[in-house]
Amino acid sequence: MMAPDTSSDSPIHASGQSCVIQEADLDRMMTRHEQLACLCDLLEACADSLPVWPTDTQAERLRLALGAFVEGEREGDAFITRIFGWGVQDPLAAALMRHVDARHTDDLVHAEDLIAALQAGPVPNGRISAETFGYMLRCFFAAGRQSMVLEEFAVLALGRDHLTASGQSLLFDSLCRRAS
Repeated sequence: MMAPDTSSDSPIHASGQSCVIQEADLDRMMTRHEQLACLCDLLEACADSLPVWPTDTQAERLRLALGAFVEGEREGDAFITRIFGWGVQDPLAAALMRHVDARHTDDLVHAEDLIAALQAGPVPNGRISAETFGYMLRCFFAAGRQSMVLEEFAVLALGRDHLTASGQSLLFDSLCRRAS
């Protein structure tokens, strides 16, 4: 068996051959991003309603949505690492991938913190003030939105020679929507 070519920073299949980034992979990433965008919108609406704490029903809905996000991220396919993660010789590309991975970790931590805050409840029943909760919500949805943009830019930058025209268009359209 021939060792994979690690002299380039392009996506490589296990066979060692350069590849085209499959639109199915992009579709999975974009679906995850749309789910995260919806969660960010839901949490932003909650933040905008403060200092009124979410009702028990609303808090449960938020906990379930955040829990689904956490599970999805833990089971996630780590798209960038899977496509570009090994054989990358370019230090800038490697740093970009580490930054994307760090953003995913930050998103998980923010989500787990929000779940704990929702379980604790508001002051005086729990331990979280509306100001603290609002800050936590804003940390999650601001960072989550930045994570999506960074991941899409990373795929464009690292896979620029391996994306189909429709794959590039999908990423450009998504980035334009997120910029508005």
